[in-house]
Amino acid sequence: MKKFFSKRAIAVIFAIFLALFLIRPQVGHMHVKIADLLSWELGRPVDISSVHIRFLPRPGLELENFAIHDNAFGAEPILRSPDVTAWLRLSSLLRGRIEISSLTLSDASLNLCRDPEGKWNIEELVVRAARSSTAPTSSGRKEPRREFPYVEADHARINFKNGMEKTHFALTNAEFALWQESENEWGVRLRASPIRTDANLTDTGVISVEGKWQRSVVLQNTPVQFSWEWKQAQIGQVSRLLFGSDKEWRGDVHASGTVSGTLGKSLLKADASIDELRRQDVLTRGDLQVAAHCAAEYDATERTVANLDCSAPAGDGSVELKGRLSATAGVRYELMLVAKDVPAQSALGLVRQVKENIPADLRATGNVNLSLAIDRSAPAEPLRFSGEGEVLGTRLVSTSTGAELPLGTVPLRFISITPKTSGPKSSVRRAGVSGLPELQVGPVSAALGRTTPAQAQLVISRAGYKGLIRGEATLKQLMPTAKILRFPLPEMSADGTATFNLALSHNWGDTTSPVTGSAELRAVRAQVRGLNAPLQIHRADLRIDTDAVRVTNLQASAGQTNWRGTLQIPRPCAAPESCEFQFQLRAPEVTAASLNQLLNPATAKRPWYRRLGLGSAHSFFSRASASGTIAIGQLVLGRATCKEFSGDVELKEAKVTIKSIRGEIMDGRAAGTLNADFSKRPPVYAGNGTFEDIALTKIDNLMGTKWADGNALTRYHFTSAGWSVRDVLEAAQLNASFDIKDGVFPHITLAEDADPLQAKSFSGELAMQKGQLSFKRARLDSESGAYDVSGTATLEGTLNLKMTGEDLSGYNISGTLAETHVSPFPAPPTQAALKP
Repeated sequence: MKKFFSKRAIAVIFAIFLALFLIRPQVGHMHVKIADLLSWELGRPVDISSVHIRFLPRPGLELENFAIHDNAFGAEPILRSPDVTAWLRLSSLLRGRIEISSLTLSDASLNLCRDPEGKWNIEELVVRAARSSTAPTSSGRKEPRREFPYVEADHARINFKNGMEKTHFALTNAEFALWQESENEWGVRLRASPIRTDANLTDTGVISVEGKWQRSVVLQNTPVQFSWEWKQAQIGQVSRLLFGSDKEWRGDVHASGTVSGTLGKSLLKADASIDELRRQDVLTRGDLQVAAHCAAEYDATERTVANLDCSAPAGDGSVELKGRLSATAGVRYELMLVAKDVPAQSALGLVRQVKENIPADLRATGNVNLSLAIDRSAPAEPLRFSGEGEVLGTRLVSTSTGAELPLGTVPLRFISITPKTSGPKSSVRRAGVSGLPELQVGPVSAALGRTTPAQAQLVISRAGYKGLIRGEATLKQLMPTAKILRFPLPEMSADGTATFNLALSHNWGDTTSPVTGSAELRAVRAQVRGLNAPLQIHRADLRIDTDAVRVTNLQASAGQTNWRGTLQIPRPCAAPESCEFQFQLRAPEVTAASLNQLLNPATAKRPWYRRLGLGSAHSFFSRASASGTIAIGQLVLGRATCKEFSGDVELKEAKVTIKSIRGEIMDGRAAGTLNADFSKRPPVYAGNGTFEDIALTKIDNLMGTKWADGNALTRYHFTSAGWSVRDVLEAAQLNASFDIKDGVFPHITLAEDADPLQAKSFSGELAMQKGQLSFKRARLDSESGAYDVSGTATLEGTLNLKMTGEDLSGYNISGTLAETHVSPFPAPPTQAALKP
């Protein structure tokens, strides 16, 4: 029986404990009494919809829909929580009192409101707590006074309001706690993520705050000691959080600081750093780190920040910001920014993270010293910026090429841009926005091989930069300088002079930095891949626009050819194969021999290592794309001359097409199309066209013997390959049709003492292969009869022809053009016919 009752007793006890855990009886109208009690304690209206009692794990009360109101700052409660657990102090219950040891708020919403006079809605609560006589939280001693409860919350949200209107700022996922540390000291702890309600932000980081304040009857005299930290934030998201828009900077932000003193007057200290700082359009992550330490005195009554002192190390130098700010009746500034002995390489590192494509091998020597004053004495006035400085011993060096650009002392000057400000017409156009500062760099001079140095000036603003570069330079000095500054110039070894007047412009959000202006080239001698002789530009005028570079008054020569004309190169043009340039060129005279000497790689003198195949050169013409027209007064083709030659030329990937060929040759006219593929080894050629009214006597002059007279019409199509003329002729395959009118062949006589052969017409088809001509379906009409002509002839003039008449008799023609042999062959015997 004892065993049975013991089991039943255990079961009853267990059931009682389970009931105490699960059952939470509602306490009638007790929620009204508790709300009235809290209203009296806080001095604010408190609402509670219901109260439940908890017994285990310890006695407590569960308050539903808990809210603290403050009608003076709006209808929205200061604090709202749907579920609050108030744990009761057991020792107080034993003494017959009800005291709350801790309050736990779930999903709370705290509204911090500030009125137009700058007063916060929680100030009265702080003063009321300071005036009350409460024992410290968890003092551990028996106190006749009630102890200040430990207040904590999780998954809370803290909103900020100006008067009746909520701001866009809030703290989410907040965890905070409040307690009384000692007799006269309270403590607080907060951890939350900042958000902006009108934007979808992700990487704003986490803010942590820990602090203490002491009891004071006067709020402004309340001693405070706070520390804070902001980590895991990305600067682009932080700029959207603070300013509402992305300022297009990237980097990891970490900041921390302390606040000490009183609520009225406090000392502020902060340390901030940004790792891998760069502009958004700079895709390469850099190692630029910016760090600064600041200290200042804050007067809450005057709303001023005085004795501001910020410093940031930079190499062996530093950047400092000093001054004061005031927010009384508007914001006023009195600031001074000073940079002392900042290495120019550090400044270049910042520029590299601001603008893409700054060469990685570029180094800068020298030290930057400057001062900038920022002032606004009245709220209605715009900010005024004034200051100047210099970069001493400036030198830009390319470590990969060894090229140097000494600049000496570079002056710096800050200027304010207001709606009334306007500079002289000769100055650099304004790059900034009204009311914002601009940094004027220069003017600076650089000796580039001429007696008159080149000058440059740059204006940098928040929007971008603009600049001017003008002067004279030799190309030997200009080309390395252009490589250092990444100006888009073609790769070539050149000498000569250039006079230029260039304008630079770039907006930070753009991917291109167009250079515009004009330039003049004189006496330029350049080595260009693909040409066997130097290119000499006697004169060229360049107009550089945003969409193209236009070259006019071009006078150039290469080898024994002289050209005049115009060029147009589209922009941007990162490589020859990525864009197509247009041209119009004219030469008074060009010989085929000179062109072959200029363009044929077989005639070039190559070093031994290239002959052995240990090196190779990529010709400009193998990658370029171009189209245009050429006109040649006299095109000399061996002993022949084509006058007024013209054609439409297309060049793409070493393939040349000349269309609409026109010219006057051998008292006749030539027309056709020519294709040449230089990407193959050897080059491959193909063409078709016509020769009209060609005088055969002119062909006689070319061949050195008079073998024909009359006018000829020829239509042809050919293919061939080879480097030399001989190779091309030997590999040529030709199909042509010809028609000769009133032809006379002085070396051909069909009978002894007869006149030379005269042909009213001689037409047919002609084929050539391996240097040998074959006549097909050829017919010759003469006074002595009509003949079918067949046989072959070589390019050297060897003949093996047969003229066959209608009666199958004819003549064999052999020998050469100079010594032609004609021999008749008998007709086949006739057959007798039977008389009827």
